[in-house]
Amino acid sequence: MGTLTLEGFRAELLFDLKNRTDTTTPEGLSVARQDMFINAGYLWVTHPTVFRHRELQHSYTLALSTPVPGTTNVYLFTPAPGNVVITGLRYVSHVDAATDDPTAFRTKLFPKDEQWFQERTLTAGGPPRDFAVRGNNLLISPVPGTGEVGEVLVVGAWREPAVLVGGATTVLSTLWDEIVVLAARWRAEFHLGYRDLAEGTKLDLVGLVNEYQDFERLQGEDWDWVSEVRVERTMESA
Repeated sequence: MGTLTLEGFRAELLFDLKNRTDTTTPEGLSVARQDMFINAGYLWVTHPTVFRHRELQHSYTLALSTPVPGTTNVYLFTPAPGNVVITGLRYVSHVDAATDDPTAFRTKLFPKDEQWFQERTLTAGGPPRDFAVRGNNLLISPVPGTGEVGEVLVVGAWREPAVLVGGATTVLSTLWDEIVVLAARWRAEFHLGYRDLAEGTKLDLVGLVNEYQDFERLQGEDWDWVSEVRVERTMESA
């Protein structure tokens, strides 16, 4: 978890904006506007297209249970159970069990696009083999039949963190507090009309994010080995 609370981010943002004091005027930086810029920067930093944070990896199951088995292949994947917002998929697997049983037979589904589904007649029954994303839903093929009811899909994904509120810190390492401040400053400068400053801040921000890529490697100090965390693309395509 980070160290700075939302209040700390506000203070750092105002300092970065040359100690602006017009925080109560309608055209100035009210607390609500400060929070908007801070959370916009925070959600940008945590999006998987910017950086894939281990703290935001998430997995859950979707039950293959339909009112009329064999008649639907559409399953809502976001928000996930617990009202978790999903921002990217890592994998979808079918498990021949009612839970994510590690000993049960499982098959990783192949990612397709929706056009692939529209170009063919889907078969009914049998374990799912393919999936595509349509809005907030997964399309799967074959269409689950009575034999698959009660089994589950295991979805590996990237989740969106909750926005910062008073007293809250980020879910990331303290190392990222600096980058969240910089991202908030970028959004503030952009919206306040300082476009030249915003472009310069964005270049600094992107440079720091790229620099931090190396910090995400896991190293074993005793045996001189390096284990790189490898994940799939945010949204795989066929």
